[in-house]
Amino acid sequence: MGQSSTALQEAGSKQEMFHTAASLVNSGEYGTLILDRLGRIVSCGEPAEKIFSASHAQLMGRWISEFIGGLFLDGSSPSYNTRYLVHLCADGEWRRFEATDAGGQQFTVELHLSRMVAEGQEILLLNLRRPEAAAHS
Repeated sequence: MGQSSTALQEAGSKQEMFHTAASLVNSGEYGTLILDRLGRIVSCGEPAEKIFSASHAQLMGRWISEFIGGLFLDGSSPSYNTRYLVHLCADGEWRRFEATDAGGQQFTVELHLSRMVAEGQEILLLNLRRPEAAAHS
């Protein structure tokens, strides 16, 4: 973990730090997206890009609800969505949702959310994996 902290300190800008964190957090068995409190993607690691068949630029700034269905209730407010994401962080469990990649292909994904503070800003780490990958670990 010390090596990860050093890499984060050397990353420079907040955006570079988020991308470095998303790349370091996982061990290759799952991808990581970094979300702001409203559920907008602020960064991601390469494994997450592969899961969604999208580049970093294609994911940045998009709402997670564009890729993962059922994560929010239709018509719910941003503040409700924020509270729901925080609720999902509470128990540390992996949860199963239906997802859609950038090409429109649907698949099942498992996700795990956790909260952290970076430079005074609360962010959410969303780790995700395909269930078939989890069965092999």
